[in-house]
Amino acid sequence: MIRHVVLFKLTDPVPGAVPRPFETLRDALEPLATSVPGVLSLRVSADPGTIDRHWHAVLETEHDSWDDLARYQDHPAHRRAVATIDAIVAERAVVDYER
Repeated sequence: MIRHVVLFKLTDPVPGAVPRPFETLRDALEPLATSVPGVLSLRVSADPGTIDRHWHAVLETEHDSWDDLARYQDHPAHRRAVATIDAIVAERAVVDYER
């Protein structure tokens, strides 16, 4: 099992609240759970925003293999989602690991 974790710092966060761009992030990424083959699970979550240094959001996906992860990352729907969210993402950090 391969887990893909992406942390996001979003543009224009609202202190003490879920960042407004979070909805854009979630709306772009959640459909990938059903539109991209090889995605076993996909979750997009927001940090509550109570601590300044925290990342604003996280994407977690699971795949059966490294090949499935590569197909997910190269899939046209994933590429469109990335193009959509690039405008609202200030920083991202990615970790892929085998469970």
